[in-house]
Amino acid sequence: MKRGFTLVELLVVIAIIGMLVALLLPAIQQARESARRMQCANKLKQLSLGIHNYESAHKGFPYGCYSWADDCDPARWDGSTKRWYEDHNWYSYVMAYIDQTAIHQMIDFDYMMSHVKNYEARTTKCPNFSCPSDIGQVENEWNHKNWAKLRSNYVCNWGNTNYAQTNIGSPGTDEDLDGEGYDPNNQRFRGAPFVPKRNNPMQRIKDGLSNTLMMSETLVLPHTGSAWGGPISEVSVSVGGQTFNGFRTPNSEDGDSVIQHPSAAICASNGIPTPKKVSGHLNQIFTARSHHPGGVNASRCDGAVSFYSDDISAFVWQALSTAAGTEQIKKEDEI
Repeated sequence: MKRGFTLVELLVVIAIIGMLVALLLPAIQQARESARRMQCANKLKQLSLGIHNYESAHKGFPYGCYSWADDCDPARWDGSTKRWYEDHNWYSYVMAYIDQTAIHQMIDFDYMMSHVKNYEARTTKCPNFSCPSDIGQVENEWNHKNWAKLRSNYVCNWGNTNYAQTNIGSPGTDEDLDGEGYDPNNQRFRGAPFVPKRNNPMQRIKDGLSNTLMMSETLVLPHTGSAWGGPISEVSVSVGGQTFNGFRTPNSEDGDSVIQHPSAAICASNGIPTPKKVSGHLNQIFTARSHHPGGVNASRCDGAVSFYSDDISAFVWQALSTAAGTEQIKKEDEI
C-alpha cells in the first residue's frame, strides 16, 4: 500500500519552500534593480551622445535655457509678458540628435516652449527621459494648453552653486581647492558645461571633459492634481528643473531650494525630501537624486557614464560639477 505525506511532513515542506523564497527574493530584486540601473545608464549614455552630436553640428553644448532673466523677447510669449523661464532649453535642442525627429518637428522655436503652439511637443511622451527605477513620466497641469508638461528624470549639470550660477555664501578670495579645510557651504561659482542664452563650446570646459559632469538624474515629482507642483523634474522648460547643481551631494537629505513645491506628503510618496521654499527663480538649487540604492548615475562631458555614491565627499562632487575650477581630484575618490 502506498503511503502519502502526513500533515506534519507537508507543513515542513511548505516551510522549507517559504524559507527558500525568502532567501531568493532579495537576490531577485537586486538583480532586477541592477538591470534597471544599467538601462538608466544606457539612457544617459544616449542623451550624452546626442549632446555630443549637437556640439559637433553647432560648436557647443546646447542652450541651458534660451532666454534669461535679463534678456527675454516678449514676442516669443504674448507680446507683453517676459516669461523667460517658459522658454526652451537643452531638452528641445537635443531631440533631433537622439532619433526623436517627430518631436523635434513639432517644436516651433520661434515661440517659447510653454506657448500654445508647442502644446503637442510638450505633451508627447519620450521614453528616453524616463528612468526605469522611478515612477515614469508624470503629467502636470494636463488640461491647460500653456502649462501642460511631462515631468521626467534626466537633467543637465548647472555647476556647483545655484540656478543663477553665482557665488553662495562668503567663499573668500583664497578658496582652498585641494580639499583641505574645504567649506562646502561657501562656494564660488566655477563654471558649468551648460549656460543660459547660448551654446557653450567645449573649450570652455577647462577642467577637462573626463573631469566634468554633463548629466545626472532627478526623482519625478508625483501627480499634484490641477495645481502646479513646482519646478522639480519639469525638464522641458527653463524654470530650473531641467538642471542639477553640485552644491549638495547625491540624494542629500536636505531638500531642494525651489520657488514652489507641493505638500511634504506628496514629495515623500516618491522619496523626495521636503523642499525649502525660496524667493526668485535664480536662487533655486536642485540636487541629483535617484531610486538606485546608494547613489545616482551621471555622465561626464566625454560621454562616459558612472555610478556615483551617496557617500561621495562634498568637495569631490562639487569639483566634478565645475567646468573651470582647477580642483585637484584623486580618481579613486570620484566613485
